[in-house]
Amino acid sequence: MSEEKVQQIDSNIENKPAQPLGPKRPQKEPQLENLDEIFKRISDDFSDVAPLQQIAQKFNVNPGQLILGIIFVAFTLTIFGAGNLLVKILIGILYPAYMSVQCVKQKDNAKSKMWLSYWVIYLLMFLLDRVMWFAFHDLLQLYFPIKNMTLIWMYYPKTRGAIIIFDKLVLYLNQLGILEKPKQKHE
Repeated sequence: MSEEKVQQIDSNIENKPAQPLGPKRPQKEPQLENLDEIFKRISDDFSDVAPLQQIAQKFNVNPGQLILGIIFVAFTLTIFGAGNLLVKILIGILYPAYMSVQCVKQKDNAKSKMWLSYWVIYLLMFLLDRVMWFAFHDLLQLYFPIKNMTLIWMYYPKTRGAIIIFDKLVLYLNQLGILEKPKQKHE
């Protein structure tokens, strides 16, 4: 190829705007700029928990800071094997029980489904707990912290993991034929 053709091709390439290869990717959510924004988002997620708001106000801290502090202390205690029962009661029972009572008072169907799903999955976890502990406690030193983080994931307002697990469990049981609807009798 002659030098003129090469230069012409090069100039054509330089003049054209670069075309992205492949399909367009969705724009990512903007990154959190600072800790205050993180605390604000967490506070907003738990704004309907009156006792949490009162405790945060009493200690003059942001509710998001209080929540992250509680999670940090709980995680640290369970890593070192101290207070596993206390943390399990606080994270796995007291807060969910409070929220369950609140959604019954408010008659909120969406929240009722979430908390009913949580309690069903919590019961299954409780029944499998000893088996899981014996199976994984030697291999996995972080069994209790992972379990507690799973409980938080199950009821955290943004993730609502209990509904995800419950829906997948119900779908699986339906596929097995365990939860088939009873047949209607025709008169």
